[in-house]
Amino acid sequence: MKNAILPILLVIAIIGCEKDKAEINGTRINLFTSEDPTIFKKSVILFDNNKYNIKTPLDTFLIGYPFAVLYGYDEMKTRAISDSISFDVLNVKDYMKYNNDSIYTLAYYLENGNCLLLDKSRNTKITSIVMERYFTGEPMASTVGRRFYIENNLFLETVDMISK
Repeated sequence: MKNAILPILLVIAIIGCEKDKAEINGTRINLFTSEDPTIFKKSVILFDNNKYNIKTPLDTFLIGYPFAVLYGYDEMKTRAISDSISFDVLNVKDYMKYNNDSIYTLAYYLENGNCLLLDKSRNTKITSIVMERYFTGEPMASTVGRRFYIENNLFLETVDMISK
């Protein structure tokens, strides 16, 4: 009997761990699926590394975050418009007043699905991601944020509010 209990407990533990890893309580967000040249003739790179490239059309960028949300970005918007006359591809970091603004800009476009996500290692487009909102702590001392998953792997986590 003892010999049968150990394998059963191991199977239950393994299944329990796999289920927890796969459970992400979030919202599936559909991203752009086409790299239509008329839409992406002018674009802004939101993120680029060895694995992923994330971009949005320039027109979408100019009417979205940070320009439509944050105060004091009029000069940066004017510069982006001016630079787009000479360049087809702009980098988001060149139009941010503060370093962390590019992280929140990326999160904004991922959350709204207004970007194209390319998996460079597989040379494919990722058509959807999952965003999970999180809350930790007590009501008067808490952290609130968002987690973005690409194919069930954590890609980006933002801390949107901290209360003490």
